[in-house]
Amino acid sequence: MRAIPSSGEKLPVIGLGTWQKFDVDLTHPGRGSRSRMCSRFFVKLGGRVIDSSPMYGRAEEVIGELTSALGNSAKNFFLATKVWTRGKENGIKSMERSMALLRTTRIDLMQVHNLLDVQTHLATLRQWKEQGRIRYLGVTHYNSSAFPEIEKILKD
Repeated sequence: MRAIPSSGEKLPVIGLGTWQKFDVDLTHPGRGSRSRMCSRFFVKLGGRVIDSSPMYGRAEEVIGELTSALGNSAKNFFLATKVWTRGKENGIKSMERSMALLRTTRIDLMQVHNLLDVQTHLATLRQWKEQGRIRYLGVTHYNSSAFPEIEKILKD
């Protein structure tokens, strides 16, 4: 377990990433194996953190179904996802769609992915945090060459 510096909330250091493996048709036979993996292994071993993204195909929808079947609640799962689009309205639509697919009214961590329109989305995320729609906000990037820009954003 590690504490989130800003709140002291403790989370498991290992989470569940959903890229590729959870982009399956909900009627696909592999869906059952994902459900068993989530319930038998992930949850029973103390897993809580699930990371997804609209860019991961049907992953958010699949996670929404699986976590709902397992009793999706704030104490059971820490849901993280991303926004990766241009424009305020497109960002809002994307994040609202993520909430609907994940079957939740609050996202634990919403991240601006790859710094795409980062200042626009951070402004929305700050408002959503004040409203209680998200708990934490962040930025992500897949390439270490973006670290200086991320550091600048974090200091502002």
